[in-house]
Parts: sequence; C-alpha cells; structure tokens
Amino acid sequence: MAYKRLFIACVFFAFRAMPLFPAECTSTPTHEINLYSGSNTSLLSPDRQWKLVTVGPNSEGKAALYILNTSSSKRWTFGWIERDGTAFWSYDSKRLFLRDEYAADDTRIRVFEVTGRIPKEIEGLNGRIQQAIFSHIPSNKTTQWLYFPKVCFAADDSSTIVLVADAPLVPKRESGGGKPFRLRLTVNLTTLQIVTTNNVEQRDDSTENPS
Repeated sequence: MAYKRLFIACVFFAFRAMPLFPAECTSTPTHEINLYSGSNTSLLSPDRQWKLVTVGPNSEGKAALYILNTSSSKRWTFGWIERDGTAFWSYDSKRLFLRDEYAADDTRIRVFEVTGRIPKEIEGLNGRIQQAIFSHIPSNKTTQWLYFPKVCFAADDSSTIVLVADAPLVPKRESGGGKPFRLRLTVNLTTLQIVTTNNVEQRDDSTENPS
C-alpha cells in the first residue's frame, strides 16, 4: 500500500513539473526566417521542392510574398509583408507557416499548403483563431495587443498547429493598465477545430508592447 501511495505521489509531482507548453515548441524550427517590409530573401522547404520568396520594398514600402515551385520556376503571389513576420516550413514540407505582424498591436496567422500542384492558403484560419481567443474575453474588455510568442507545428503532425496567444486585457470604456492574459490553442488545419487551454503561465509584462 505504501508503494502505491509513493507511486501516485511521484506521478503527481512529475505532472506538476511538466511544462505548460508542449515540448515540440521548445526549439526553433530548422527552416525559419524573419521577414520585414523591405525583405529580399527566400526560404527553401526541407525537400527543396518549394521556396518562399519576398521581394521588397515596393512604392508603398511593402514586400511582395510569393511561393515558388523550384522544378517549374512558377510562382504564386500571396499578398504582402507590410511590417514584420516570421515564416517556417513544416518538417515534411507540406505546409508553410507565416506569423504576419502587420500592425504594432495585431498579428495575423496564415498557413499555406503545398500538397498539390498549386499552393493554397487555408481560408478562414485566422478568423477562427480570433473567434476562439475572444470567446474567452469578457464583453467589457478588449485586447491591448495580440501577439503569438510561441508557435509551431505539432510533433509528427503538420496538420496541427499549436499557438500561445499573448493578449493583455484592458477596459473598453475606462483607462487602466493591461491585465495579463495568455491562451494556448491547438488548431486542426483540416477541420479548423480548436482546443483552448487558458492555464498557460502568465507573466506581468503587459506594460510593454512586444514590438
């Protein structure tokens, strides 16, 4: 009986010691690049079949965003980098992740699939993520900013992404400092179903915009 109690205690403390964020996001993706509005750069997929290309700046100070097929040299346009961003390929070269920090206080999540002959963006993804986040926010509050400090493809499953949203809360009609709010989201890219966990470790750093 004593051994059983000892075993349960060990399991309990081992669980308490586990990180709140999954291990697959503790390291930087191998194929990753930082982008900005003047970027003239590229990022090759692990299988070398696809390449992310940015060309900028144009007359409006933006960098054009392309996905290039390295075999045919054909490229497809997917908008612009207006400010900053981070892009990385999945380990299996099936998807490209883009954290688009298009505004000082807002971030857009974009994922592109290259499993067919033509690359395509997963439509509705960013909207579903925003809906999931704001469903946890009281009606009398709004976000001071929205940033995703931790993002990744799930281990051994590039059809799932894991995000941590950093969105300090402030009153809509009153002045006041931001209250720390973080939410973990696990997103199935096929169904756009999202599972949220709001017990992500909070840090009282809401007085500074991450940008």
